[in-house]
Amino acid sequence: MIGDITVNEVELLNAYQILGPSGQKGLKDYLRYLLYKQYKREAMAAVFHNKLLHNLFHSLLHLVERDDFDLMQIEKRVKQIKELYYGIFEQVHNRFAEVIDDLDSCEVVKEFGHNSFENIDKAIRSGNHIMLRFEIIDFHQGFCRLSQKRDARNIVAV
Repeated sequence: MIGDITVNEVELLNAYQILGPSGQKGLKDYLRYLLYKQYKREAMAAVFHNKLLHNLFHSLLHLVERDDFDLMQIEKRVKQIKELYYGIFEQVHNRFAEVIDDLDSCEVVKEFGHNSFENIDKAIRSGNHIMLRFEIIDFHQGFCRLSQKRDARNIVAV
């Protein structure tokens, strides 16, 4: 239940109360650091280890393998991937934003998605099939490379 406090929580509250102001500030800073570290790890895992995203990418690659692929079909599939990608990211981000003030978004996930989707959109608008195929393959390779990482260890202490 929400109103129940566990023994561990009582211990933490009692220890926090005993600490002086500098100790309390240090504990808050360290807790924020740990939460931010976990946020980055969970954001990476949620997006880059998502089976549905992998399946959508796989089907998108099959679509662009053909010489006569339909741009509308590609655009529709890219839109699905984009909505799912950012939807998953936002779920994790919103969960942590509730407990971390001024939470910076996970730049690895956000920037990679932004740049890749922007490049694909440019290629779709240009109508250049070769450039579109290249951008989709590049996005997929980058996505797979990031999914190979255990987590984002580029963490700067707060």
